[in-house]
Amino acid sequence: MNWQKKLRAQPVLYWCSRNISVWSNVSFNLAVLMNLLVCFFYPLEGIHGGTLDTHLSALLWMGVLATLIIVIIMPQPLGIRALVIVTILRLIFSVGLEPTLFLLGAFNVCNKIIFLMSFLGNRGTFSRGYKAMVMDFEFLYHFIYLLICSLGVFVHVFFYSLLLFDLVYREETLLNVIKSVTRNGRSIVLTAVLALILVYLFSIVGYIFFKDDFILEVDRIPNTTLSEDSLKTLLGTAPVHEGNTDSDMERTCDSLLMCIVTVLSHGLRSGGGVGDVLRKPSKEEPLFAARVIYDLLFFFMVIIIVLNLIFGVIIDTFADLRSEKQKKEEVLKTTCFICGLERDKFDNKTVTFEEHIKEEHNMWHYLFFIVLVKVKDSTEYTGPESYVAEMIKEHNLDWFPRMRAMSLVSSDAEGEQNEIRSLQEKLESTMRLVANLSGQLTELKEQMTEQRKQKQRIGLLGHPHNMNINPQQPA
Repeated sequence: MNWQKKLRAQPVLYWCSRNISVWSNVSFNLAVLMNLLVCFFYPLEGIHGGTLDTHLSALLWMGVLATLIIVIIMPQPLGIRALVIVTILRLIFSVGLEPTLFLLGAFNVCNKIIFLMSFLGNRGTFSRGYKAMVMDFEFLYHFIYLLICSLGVFVHVFFYSLLLFDLVYREETLLNVIKSVTRNGRSIVLTAVLALILVYLFSIVGYIFFKDDFILEVDRIPNTTLSEDSLKTLLGTAPVHEGNTDSDMERTCDSLLMCIVTVLSHGLRSGGGVGDVLRKPSKEEPLFAARVIYDLLFFFMVIIIVLNLIFGVIIDTFADLRSEKQKKEEVLKTTCFICGLERDKFDNKTVTFEEHIKEEHNMWHYLFFIVLVKVKDSTEYTGPESYVAEMIKEHNLDWFPRMRAMSLVSSDAEGEQNEIRSLQEKLESTMRLVANLSGQLTELKEQMTEQRKQKQRIGLLGHPHNMNINPQQPA
C-alpha cells in the first residue's frame, strides 16, 4: 500500500498499472485471433491486398464506421471486439494477410511490454531490486510470453500457437487439470514403472516362445532419399500414385530390444493389447493355448488393471481438487472472515449475515485500522491502538473477535431478559393460584372441624348416662 501511494506520483506508470487486466485480456484475445488466421489461411500467400470486390470493400468500410459509432456511443466489450474484427478484415483485404499478421504480432509485443511494466509497477518490483524481479515466477512466465511473441513476429508465425497455453494460466479449472497429474505424480510414476516391468516380462516371454508371431505389416518408402514430391505424397498434399509405396511384412522380434519396442508401442496403443497386432495363430498349432493365455494376460494385467489404475488416480485427484475449490467458495460465502461465525448463527437475529460482514465485521475496516496503527506516531496512540500495535508486533491475533459478535451478544441479552420476565409472570400467576388454593383449603379445614364438633355433640346426647330414666323401672 505504501508502494501504491508512491506509484500515484508517477502518472504514466500508475495508468499502466491500473489497467493491467485490460492489457492481459488484449494479449489473450490477440493470441486467439492470430492463431485463427494462421489456422484457416496458412500458407499466407493466398490472400493479397486489393483483391476484394469494390462493393464488398465499401461494405467493410461501412461496417468499420458503424462499429466505431457503436463503440463511441456505448463502449461495451462486445462492441469493441466487433470493431477490432471488422478493422482486421479491412486490413487483410487492404494490405494482405501476412502484413496484417505482422502488425498484430508487433502490437501484441508492445502490449505485452506495457503489461510487464504494469506487472512490475503493481508488485513494487522496482523498489525491491533486480534480484527479486528475476526470482519472481510470474515475472519469468510473462517474460517468456514476451519472447514467444517476438519469435512469432520475427521468426515464424507457428510460434503463436504456444501463446494459447496462457488459457491454462488464466483459468483455475485448467490449472486443476494439470494439478490432477502433478499432485500425485509419485503414484502415477510408480504405476507407470509397474507397467514397464510387465511390458518387459511379456517381451521376454514373447521373445522366447512367440518370436515368429511378431510379424507386422509395414509401408516401405521406395527411395531412401525423399524427394519433394514423395514428401508431399506422405504428408497428404499431393495425390498418391500407384507404385509409390510398397506394403510388406517384417519380423519385429528378432532381438529382445525390438520385442520390447513392439510390445510397448503397439501393445499399449491397441484396445485389446498386443494380441491385436500379432499374427493370428491356427488352432492346430501346438502353442495355440499358450498364445491365448499370453494375449489374455497382457490384456487383463496391462490394459485393464495398470492403465485404469493410472486413470483412476488422475480422476480421483481431479475430483478432490474440485471439491476443495467448492469448499473454499462455500467458506468464503457462508463464513465471516473476521470472527469465523457461519451464516446460520445469524438466523432469526436482529442482524443478518450480509449486514454483519459489511458493517459490523468488514474485513477492509480491520485492514485500514492495521494500516493506521502502522503509519501513526506511537506517541499519539490511544489505549486500544497501543494494545493492537503490540499484538501486531507479536503476530498475535487475539485482538480479533473470534467466534463472537456484539450483535449476537446484545440479542442474546435481550432474549435472556424476555425469558426472565416471562418466568416472573409465570411465577406470579402460580403464587396467586397457590394463595387461592390455600384459602380454599383453610375453609375446607374449618368446615371439617365444624362437622366433627357437631358429630361429637350428637354422640354425647345419645349416651345412657346423659338420660333422666331409671333403669330399674319399666319403660
